[in-house]
Amino acid sequence: MDIQLNTAERQLAIFLATSRYENARKKNKPNKRMGDQPDWITDLDGIGGEIVVCKYMNCYPDTEVDLEDLPEYDLISPKGSRVDVKTTKYKNGKLLATLNKKVDAVDIYVLVIGQFPDYNLAGWCFSQELIRDENIIDLGHGKGYALDQDNLRSFEK
Repeated sequence: MDIQLNTAERQLAIFLATSRYENARKKNKPNKRMGDQPDWITDLDGIGGEIVVCKYMNCYPDTEVDLEDLPEYDLISPKGSRVDVKTTKYKNGKLLATLNKKVDAVDIYVLVIGQFPDYNLAGWCFSQELIRDENIIDLGHGKGYALDQDNLRSFEK
């Protein structure tokens, strides 16, 4: 399902990405990205993906910029599920999570594909479907959990 950010959503994404990036660098926070893209693009596309999922679910995005106050999940769905959104620019990209993720930290993982400001909701899974030993792989940037898109549940229109 293709979703494009409107002008206000784009401005919000840019503000949040810039603010969180600057905050993280001031606090010497390590970047946990699993690709070789610049930090700025990681932050912008990640937040863009979060806003797209919020737009689809009709809920409000987390606008906190202090990384110390951010929970392990990105948003709460209207039904109360804790959702972690993962965004990639690769059309055949996998749903990825770092090995430090705990199965009970979030309820649902969502894969968003695209680049700012155009995205596609690729699919989702329950945490226990992603965070398992048999899903550990190394894509060249260290080991992590991964699921192919064909193992994800699709979104309803």
